[in-house]
Amino acid sequence: MRRIICILLCICTVFLSFASCSTLSSSAEERKTVLTVGEYEVPYELYYYVTNNLRKDLPEADEKTIEAEAFEMIREIYAVFSLAEDFGIDGDDKYIASIVDDAVKLAIEECGGKKEYKEALAEIHMNDSVFRLLKRHSQTAEELLSAIINSGKYPTDENALKNLVSGDEFIRVKQILIMSESSVSSADDTFYSTGEEHTDEEALEIAERVREKALAGEDFDSLVNEFGESLYMFNNTDGYYVCRGMWEKENEDAVFALEVGEISEVIKSPSGYSVFLRCDKSDSYIDSKIEDIADDYYKAQYNLLLKERIEKLTVEKTDAFEKAEK
Repeated sequence: MRRIICILLCICTVFLSFASCSTLSSSAEERKTVLTVGEYEVPYELYYYVTNNLRKDLPEADEKTIEAEAFEMIREIYAVFSLAEDFGIDGDDKYIASIVDDAVKLAIEECGGKKEYKEALAEIHMNDSVFRLLKRHSQTAEELLSAIINSGKYPTDENALKNLVSGDEFIRVKQILIMSESSVSSADDTFYSTGEEHTDEEALEIAERVREKALAGEDFDSLVNEFGESLYMFNNTDGYYVCRGMWEKENEDAVFALEVGEISEVIKSPSGYSVFLRCDKSDSYIDSKIEDIADDYYKAQYNLLLKERIEKLTVEKTDAFEKAEK
C-alpha cells in the first residue's frame, strides 16, 4: 500500500477540474477499459498514469516489475471503493461529488486557467478524468474511515480505549532504524533523516553493530539518537505504542514476539533495517496521549480491513490491454 500513498497523497490536494469541460474530456482511447478489478473497469488513462510514475519512481525496474506494481496499486485504489460499499458509502454520491466540484474551482483558479491546469496534469502523466478519480478515491477513503470508527465494532469511549491500549492488543517499543538505498520512505520524507545514504550492505552492518552495542548494555535511547534515522524516535524516550495494522508486517511480527526488555534481531522491512526494544507501558503516557493512540488504532483497523479486501479482488486484463500503447 505504501507506493500508492507516496504517489497519490502528494498530488491529490493540488489539482482538480470540471468533468463537463469539453477541452478536458478524455478521448475514447483514454477511456478504453484495459483491466478489471473485481466488478470495476479500469480505463487506460489510469494505467498510463500509474505506470509512467512507477517508471520514474523505479528507474531500474524492468517492464514486468512495473506491470506487477501497477496492478497492485490499481487494486488498492478500487479496494477502497469496494470496501466502502459494505459501509453504505457510494463513491459517486452527491456529497462526494460536491466536495470534488468545490475543489475544482479553486484549483483552476490557482493554476491560472483550464489550459494551464491541463498542462500541469500532463507533466505528471495525468489528465482531468484520472485526477477526479483519485480525488474521489481519497474522499471515499476519508468517509470510509469515519464509518469504520462509528460502526460500533470498535471502542470509542475513552475508558474503554485506555483499557484496550493497556491490554495485549498494544505493545510499547523503541526503534533504531537504519535506512538504505532500497528503503521506501514516506510520501514527503518528513519522518526520516536525510543524512548519508547507505547501501543495503552498509545499512545491515550498521544495524548489526548497533544491536551488539545495545546487547552489551549501552543506553538504547542514546543509540537511537546517535544512529537512528527515524525522526519520530529522536529525543523520544516514550517510543511507539503499536497494534496490528499500524506497521509493516515484518516489523509487527518481530515486535509482538518480544518480551518486555528484550532486544530484537536486526529486522529487514521496506523501510530499512531495524533493531527494536520492547518496553513496559506507561499509564500516565496512555492517559495523556489516548486521543493520538486512538487515532492510530482506528487507522490500523482501516488498514487491516482494506488489506483483506485487496486480497479478495482479482486484476484481469481485457483484450484492449495488449493493444494499448504503454
